[in-house]
Amino acid sequence: MKSKRWIELLGCFSVVLVLSGCAHVISPQVRQQAAMKLSLEEVRKNPEAYKGTVVVWSGVILSGENKSDGTWLEILELPANRQGKPSSTTRSGGRFLAKDFRFLDTALYAPNRLVTVAGTLSGTQQRPLGAVPYVYPVVTVMEMHLWPEEPVVVRDPYYDCYRYPPIWWRFYFGHGWCW
Repeated sequence: MKSKRWIELLGCFSVVLVLSGCAHVISPQVRQQAAMKLSLEEVRKNPEAYKGTVVVWSGVILSGENKSDGTWLEILELPANRQGKPSSTTRSGGRFLAKDFRFLDTALYAPNRLVTVAGTLSGTQQRPLGAVPYVYPVVTVMEMHLWPEEPVVVRDPYYDCYRYPPIWWRFYFGHGWCW
């Protein structure tokens, strides 16, 4: 009887552990308000129709600027996974501006950092993008998650082939598989 109870507790713990690893970085309260399926492409076609709508978009920071009214981030939108993390893909809906009333250190919120933003669409702003005027949808930030930087791993193929040979190869030949 005690072993059955132990198995039930272990099963519950496993379910909680698995579900917590898949949690979205934006709070459930904000996600309930958000139009999760609304894409940046749709908003760029008719920005005034979506003014006041709560969105959750992810992307990579292109630039950041601190002004008297807060921090402005220019973000290239990228599709997100279940957790809200931008995926490394070549598909994008365009660019948008995230306006945060707080002071954000642009050394941390720096170019090439991944970010997930939840906020209210508050209009548009036209800025030059090269020689072309570009209309950016503006998201007033409610919540934002800055993803940790992932270390760049430089692999040495000569060393790696000796470090990770199959276990049977080591017993049979006594060295790596590159020879």
